[in-house]
Amino acid sequence: MPDSPTADAESSGEEPAVRTLLAGHPATRPLAGGLLTLLDGGLSNRAWRVEQDGEAWFVRSGHPGAARLGVDRASECVVLEAVSAAGLAPGVLACDPASGLLVTRFIEGPTWRAEDVLAEGNLGRVAERLRCLHGLPIPAGAQEVRYSAQARRLAAGLPARSRDEAVLHERATRAFTVLDGRGYSPALCHHDLHHLNLIDAGDRLWLVDWEYGGRGDRLLDVAGFLALHELGPEPTRIFLEAYGRLGPDERALLGAARWAFDYVQWLWYRRRFEAAATGAHAREGSLARRLLHCDNALIAQGSG
Repeated sequence: MPDSPTADAESSGEEPAVRTLLAGHPATRPLAGGLLTLLDGGLSNRAWRVEQDGEAWFVRSGHPGAARLGVDRASECVVLEAVSAAGLAPGVLACDPASGLLVTRFIEGPTWRAEDVLAEGNLGRVAERLRCLHGLPIPAGAQEVRYSAQARRLAAGLPARSRDEAVLHERATRAFTVLDGRGYSPALCHHDLHHLNLIDAGDRLWLVDWEYGGRGDRLLDVAGFLALHELGPEPTRIFLEAYGRLGPDERALLGAARWAFDYVQWLWYRRRFEAAATGAHAREGSLARRLLHCDNALIAQGSG
């Protein structure tokens, strides 16, 4: 799964709470007495591996403040049912929106590192997974994920804008006007296709962490993968050819879509770590610099 073992749950002081959570759900009650191992990774949630009767399971306890970051737990459960049935995500044993409990099969295999994205054949493997995902029927109950709305949600309550932040807001307004104003057919999307959310079982690439999955714009799903891994022109060309579902008009907007994805990422980091000083998280600072040094004419015109 996307995390690696670090310590047993008892040493983390959280074992009793995890066992209580498991015992409280009929489907997971037999796992409450299993061997728990705390997993490393994740900026918001806590996760464990639990072994019981020769089987391994992934257990996640959702962050209590997830809703303010745009997470809809009920939608997540609906999306997981669809994508696990399609073989894109591990099988689900339990998904409880009220408690944030998620239990799935534990996938034995390495989580990708950043360099794995560019390993031979891997861009094509991700493209195939996305093509499959975007071709699935959108299940009833899946949330609509519109990046402009997510940006407004994340920005609400943040401190007054500095000059640079005002420039980024102007640019975002232009980008979202163009992206939202075009006609597009919605697709079932992941919306956070980071390499840490890719598990390689050898014969299959599994997609995990579906908190932000839902009805969305496939252009932004593609742009998100490209932006998260800062792919240059040649890897981008290889990926788009393997994906094969973006027409010329969408390709022309790919730069704006990548910028818009980075803008929402930047707001997410600010909101997630708003108690800390601005720039305290390294990713937030690097995103701000990248956003400000944008050379996309559609976005940067008249500002700076």
